[in-house]
Amino acid sequence: MITPDQFGNITTTGFQFFSFRSNPDLGIEQNGRDFFTIIKTFEPIDIIIEGERYHLGTNQMIFVGPGRSIDMSNVRGGKGYLLCFTARFYERSVEDSATIHSALFFGERPVLYHDSCFGEHVFNQQITSRLARARRQGEHIFDLVAHHCVESLLLDVYHEVSSGDDMSQLKNTTDIGLVNHFSVLIHKHCREYTYVQFYADQLHVTARKLTDVCLAVTGKTAKSMILSVLVQQAVRYIKHTSLSISQISYEMGFNDESNFRNFVKKQTGHIPRALRGN
Repeated sequence: MITPDQFGNITTTGFQFFSFRSNPDLGIEQNGRDFFTIIKTFEPIDIIIEGERYHLGTNQMIFVGPGRSIDMSNVRGGKGYLLCFTARFYERSVEDSATIHSALFFGERPVLYHDSCFGEHVFNQQITSRLARARRQGEHIFDLVAHHCVESLLLDVYHEVSSGDDMSQLKNTTDIGLVNHFSVLIHKHCREYTYVQFYADQLHVTARKLTDVCLAVTGKTAKSMILSVLVQQAVRYIKHTSLSISQISYEMGFNDESNFRNFVKKQTGHIPRALRGN
């Protein structure tokens, strides 16, 4: 059986899989990327997602949606795997789309799940070894096997997360997918584009349609979703970097520091320096 120490990285279009021990540098910047990420542990580790520290125990998984920053640079010698995939790689049915475009990856916080089914031995047998064998059988076989492996990790957690959300069952799956694709685009482009029409053009819908769907699914307008992500990123810079407020305003796409200060004050109720003090 293949173990984490023996396993080499697998990288193909839209899919990445590697053990912690095979990568000395595990600082991962997901911002601006399309990857959905599953982190699976066999030993306790600490990681930082969007500036917040998470402790993962033995046999746990955490699910991180695209556009969120993941810092694993302090993981040294822990046992586990990091699996990343794009929507384009995974989506083959309406059910696939509903699974990944759900609270599993797009909730307010990443989902942390104690995985009692996939202990180290079972995981290496059912996931690691299968991927390694499939890699030797050609691209088509590998894609099928990789999809099934991801699906096996997602489904139990997805059903548990969604079981208490009756409202989500009433919403149109296509609309949910549109909103979550919109969310991915916001994380990529909000520093350059804050007007709804840009995103509507990328999604091939009208700005009115995008706003109506956002209101139906989230209760927020498309514009308010853009501004919410923009201010989240700004606050993360303020609280978790040593950059000056002027430098941060430039990083966030503002031409004038006073406009940035006014934006933060309007969105949070606090001036930037007060947020840094907290």
